Amino acid sequence: MAQTTTPCPRCGGQMIADVQQIFDVGVDPLDKERLLRGAANIAVCPSCGYQSQIAMPIVYHDPEKELLLTYFPPELNMPMPEQQKVLGPMITKVVNSLPPEKKKGYLFQPRTMLTYDTLFETILEADGITKEMLNEQKYKGELIRRLLQTAPDSLTEVIHQEESHIDQSFFLMLNNTMDAAVQMRDKDSYEKLRALQDVLFKETAYGRELKVKADFTQKAITDLQELGDKLNRDTLLELVLNSPDEVYLQTLTGLARNGMDYEFFTKLSSRINSAEGEEKEKFTQIRTQLLDLTQRIDKALAEEKEARRKLLEEILKQDDMESAVYQAVRAIDQQFTDVVNEELTAARKAGDFMRSGKLQQLLDLIQKLYTAPEEIQRLETMLGAENEEALEALIEEDPGMASEEMKNLVAELIEEGRTQNSLTPEVTEKLQLIQKVLAK
Repeated sequence: MAQTTTPCPRCGGQMIADVQQIFDVGVDPLDKERLLRGAANIAVCPSCGYQSQIAMPIVYHDPEKELLLTYFPPELNMPMPEQQKVLGPMITKVVNSLPPEKKKGYLFQPRTMLTYDTLFETILEADGITKEMLNEQKYKGELIRRLLQTAPDSLTEVIHQEESHIDQSFFLMLNNTMDAAVQMRDKDSYEKLRALQDVLFKETAYGRELKVKADFTQKAITDLQELGDKLNRDTLLELVLNSPDEVYLQTLTGLARNGMDYEFFTKLSSRINSAEGEEKEKFTQIRTQLLDLTQRIDKALAEEKEARRKLLEEILKQDDMESAVYQAVRAIDQQFTDVVNEELTAARKAGDFMRSGKLQQLLDLIQKLYTAPEEIQRLETMLGAENEEALEALIEEDPGMASEEMKNLVAELIEEGRTQNSLTPEVTEKLQLIQKVLAK
């Protein structure tokens, strides 16, 4: 895979990126996911950790869907004949990689995508996700912003007018926005979103249904927590048999799946055998539900684990493992790390020292990836200060927070937020306060 470098807009250093221009799903099924989740052609600054996507000409091929798409970024400002000179060899490479019996007519009429959004929409539409669905999601995102800006005395009326759009996907988007506010430590935005959610729970049919489910979910969590050290198969069985709702039972199963083993189901069967009438029927139905839930959970976990194993093998095949890790950063989580550790243990037991060495190298890269630079850690600490006095106390305790590097970083973040509109007003205000204190 080719590499390119580009200046880092934050610190001025050189960002390095692996360049992928041909995304051929027939060759590598992961290419589609890599492109759609924005994990391709990511430039990463080794100095400050800044990441950004670089504009590259792209050829996308999916033989199953008979798609051959091309995209040339307009910001490269290249005349059409020159664009064809760049894209032509890539198209030829895709066509030549196929056996004669798979060379169909669509290959000789590649479709030009004028925008990156159109490229995505075309790929998703082939999967049954239409432009109308995407527009609906966009509308729901705009609706959340509009509701947040609506005056309290008009909010209920607007919600009722828009209730047809306030469904499962709307609440999922709202929850994702709340999670993002938490990660950004944007307490003000989170409180506004939470207040909006409470109103939606009360004023919409789907919200009321969701609130009931949320209450049963919370009750299951609370009941498990209250058991504490007393949680065992017998006490878990009592919670299961007294489940007030299917959502409650689903939550218990998801949280306590490890405790629902052969011995647990033996105890459940014993209770069924000793029960009579309606109670016996109820317990039997619960067992049927539990068996279905545990099977679905086990299947989902197995599929997730297998997907992570495939990603692991894909990373291990790359010559530049560090770049491969950065490209797959959004898919690398604790479960992925657990799989790497399992494979490392197996490799060591088998005496495969070459594989165990690469796996250990991968673990080291993951640790490095999730260890923020010292300046970023200090900045996160300062962003958590409640007021100016608390901020001054932090700086007095750690003078490194007032370094020139930190002052430059804060100034660059403020400028970046101003020019790219990438920060919320609350975060910008906090950064400006930090800048003010650092200037003293």
